[in-house]
Amino acid sequence: MIEQRYYEYSKHAVDVVGKNVVCPRFFLTVWLIIISCIAFECIAGEAVSQVSGVVVDTGNSPVNNAKVCVQGNRYCVQTDTNGRFHLSVDTISPGTNITAGKFGFYNGARPLSEGIKPVTIVLRPVPQFDNTDYQWLPSLTSGQEKYTSGLEENQPCQVCHPKITQEWQQDAHSNAAKNAIFLSFFNGTDVNGKKTAGPGYTLDFPNSSGNCAACHVPALALENPLHADPNKVEGVAEEGIFCDFCHKIRGVEIDHTGGKPGVMSIDLHRPSTGYQIFYGPFSDVYPGDDGYHPLYKKSHYCAPCHHGKFWDVLIYSEFQEWLDSSYRERDIHCQDCHMPATGDMNRFALEEKGGIVRDPSTLASHGNLGIQDTGFMKEAVELNIRAGVGEKGVNVTVAVKNTKAGHHYPTGNPMRNMILLVEVKDDDRSSLKMTQGETVPVWGGVGPVKDGNYAGMPGKGFAKVLKDAVLYPDKRVRHFSPEYPAPHWRPVYIESDNRIPADGTDISAYTFRISARTAWPVHVTARLIYRRTYKQWMDAKKLEIQDLEIAMNDLVINRRK
Repeated sequence: MIEQRYYEYSKHAVDVVGKNVVCPRFFLTVWLIIISCIAFECIAGEAVSQVSGVVVDTGNSPVNNAKVCVQGNRYCVQTDTNGRFHLSVDTISPGTNITAGKFGFYNGARPLSEGIKPVTIVLRPVPQFDNTDYQWLPSLTSGQEKYTSGLEENQPCQVCHPKITQEWQQDAHSNAAKNAIFLSFFNGTDVNGKKTAGPGYTLDFPNSSGNCAACHVPALALENPLHADPNKVEGVAEEGIFCDFCHKIRGVEIDHTGGKPGVMSIDLHRPSTGYQIFYGPFSDVYPGDDGYHPLYKKSHYCAPCHHGKFWDVLIYSEFQEWLDSSYRERDIHCQDCHMPATGDMNRFALEEKGGIVRDPSTLASHGNLGIQDTGFMKEAVELNIRAGVGEKGVNVTVAVKNTKAGHHYPTGNPMRNMILLVEVKDDDRSSLKMTQGETVPVWGGVGPVKDGNYAGMPGKGFAKVLKDAVLYPDKRVRHFSPEYPAPHWRPVYIESDNRIPADGTDISAYTFRISARTAWPVHVTARLIYRRTYKQWMDAKKLEIQDLEIAMNDLVINRRK
């Protein structure tokens, strides 16, 4: 019994220490707490019971590697090859269930009682048929009469999960089908619908809808993913990437050859009439039509829409970047960073709808942190500068480190870019001229600096820059209007890619001229600016997107003696 408690406390200590490197003193403290807790239980005589049992299927065959828990408790055990398990239980209160779950089965449970005895939990197999006529459940209650039956399990998700759906509404996934930036680039319009404003997919390919909807409007793209027009979305599909779609994913394919983004690489499980299934990361959701699936805590779950090769070029590369990083080696997944627990929720369903109390740290946020969260973006990078006076002027070294992104920074759509600006001014606020160092590329914006055009200024740009691989001068075939950088839906090649990989650091150096008229001390400033798309395209499409300053650092340098 004590060995079992030692195991459970040890596992909790690993959760506390996490995946970070800690100092020896802290680590020793954690283990002292473990020993103290075990001793306290022995002395205080806390009621600790050992529950044994077996998990079987409906044919009475043992189910191995099933996850068995006291419902609502984060500490679980796995069944052995004979479906047997042994689990410690601290307290037994009325209504306490011991649960079991394994992918391919509905979660099962048996109630515990004071008279502990071997427990048998029966798991029902989930019917594997994918019903292409399934009617998707809406996430929100508006319009529910049109989309749902009278069955309790077929109500909009918001009915039972108001907190989660509220978070999801703040997430870019919920707006994927109606995103103004997405539609302006798809249609080649500005945000007011005016044509020929910057690049557009349908301008380049007027007779095709492409595969954009396969990720942005998955419910629309299911029947014909290469010919689904996002402008024609209606019904539940207007919710973009919605709850019922996400929790019907049975498997994914990592498409390394190209041509199968989004729904084309997703194995869906839509139940037959009279059945329901919701997959998720909990094995103890009971009662209900829920099934445990470990995929929901793995980066692979995200790959269909975040790993895309077009024209034999890896355009969406964030999954591959994660695969190549230390984050994969440390078992840190997309969900760990983008769906962290907020701590302000202890049930993921309303109590009256069966939601049980849980440790708030186990309940993932469905806000999917990203570019809409300034704090999240700022935490991912670190900006440091060093400066001094040398023979040729003020020497500045800038280091930009990717500290918390498990992929390149920036990543995602290749239009996303980051600009480093380096400026040195004397005490009269006169700018010193740079004599050596990099400058912001042309895609940083040409024009007045006051309007956010930084091309040619001291600093640099970070981006995956694409260039047209081929032009079609014969208009009877096709003619692309010149664009640089090239939009990612065209046949392109990667001209350059200097984005900062996970744990990586970019270092650049600059020299600024000083003269007898320089007023001392001088002030050195470095700024990092993040943009969702290139400046010339924001202007053409009238996208009123403010630059996001994600880091700033400054120094004061006195005259060298």
